[in-house]
Amino acid sequence: MTSVVELKSDEIGTWSAARPVRVALAGCGAVGSALLRELAARRPALRERHGIEVTVTSVLVRDVARERRAPLDRTRLTADLDAFLAAAAHADVVIEAIGGLEPARRIAEWTLRSGRELVTANKELLAACGSSLADAARRHGGTLRYDAAVGGGVPVLRMLDDALGAGTPRAVRGILNGTTNFVLGRVERGATVDDALRDARDAGFAEADASRDLDGRDAAAKIALVAWAAFGTAPEAVEVERRSLLPDVARYVELARCVGRSVRQVAECALVDGELVARVEPLLVARDSALAHTRDEGNRIEVHTGWSAPLCASGPGAGGAPTATALLSDLLSPRVGAPQRGRASRCSSDRRRFRWALGIRGAPVLLHRLVPACGLVHTNADATEAWTLVDDESSADIDRLLVALTAEGAEPVAARLDDDERGGAEQGS
Repeated sequence: MTSVVELKSDEIGTWSAARPVRVALAGCGAVGSALLRELAARRPALRERHGIEVTVTSVLVRDVARERRAPLDRTRLTADLDAFLAAAAHADVVIEAIGGLEPARRIAEWTLRSGRELVTANKELLAACGSSLADAARRHGGTLRYDAAVGGGVPVLRMLDDALGAGTPRAVRGILNGTTNFVLGRVERGATVDDALRDARDAGFAEADASRDLDGRDAAAKIALVAWAAFGTAPEAVEVERRSLLPDVARYVELARCVGRSVRQVAECALVDGELVARVEPLLVARDSALAHTRDEGNRIEVHTGWSAPLCASGPGAGGAPTATALLSDLLSPRVGAPQRGRASRCSSDRRRFRWALGIRGAPVLLHRLVPACGLVHTNADATEAWTLVDDESSADIDRLLVALTAEGAEPVAARLDDDERGGAEQGS
């Protein structure tokens, strides 16, 4: 059996001018398999439009016996990392689609220190050691490409690098996790969380354990990379304030309904009084807003520059195909070397004050007694649940209220209202 991108003997004469590109692929799960399918489907276009002939020389997997939905030569599969690296020594490009920190870190460091090209979609790896990988690429003549790590089919990092030129935005925010967006949309339309997660897994948008998506860790890694591109701060130095949708996603959907809004998991990084703040949280957005209209597995990014309207991009953000397409785009990118980022911005805790919705389970008197700044208190029909709006409070203030309400057994939940269409970047501390 030929590999996914080997030429048939009767095609060699016709396509003899193509430049060969040998690829070692680490990972053949949802993303890696989708990439192999993309390479097979686009082989004529790669030859005719880009003048290259891609050959996959080795594929690192965890289980060589597992069946895979990809056209490939199974003799090129290996579960031995050392054997994969030995084969990668004869490759032009290493594509890392294995995910996680190890063995991805070892593969990335070996590739860049060998002066080779690394293409990766691994936001967890880059958030943990992106600047050291970029430094290794510069010192050893390697190439690091990772646009695929953020946004799936939405070219977030490329937009920041190319569209802004030498400018610096005031804030960047958006929906960066398609799995969570899919689940929230299904629950808004009446599904249970379990059913929404099952549908997401069936569609290839969620792993068996979706906690990294729902608790914001995935989006936090991505917004750290966005902050690196936008403000020059190394991703491992970005302090991301994170508010989880867990343990009860449905309560945030209900809280949003109570205030006539929709809930979306939104990530943001911004300059506030000259310092960088970053956060990921459930945000209560207007139902007619662009964020609310970003549904299913969609992602949306907004770059606030101080112009009359933000630069925006949207598209599919979950599933193997969008990420595979982004990896292929990185492979074809003419850019070389390691990313050059601007002057680093100092990180700070976010002291801005916002408007919040706060809900509890229990008697509404708890809100009157423990939340001095609360507005009108509303209850359900039997007064077993209550909610109110709280104005002009910081995240730290809300956290203190949540601790006090939890001590009273009130099972509180809080979410910020999106009352600033510019993303809050111009508010003072």
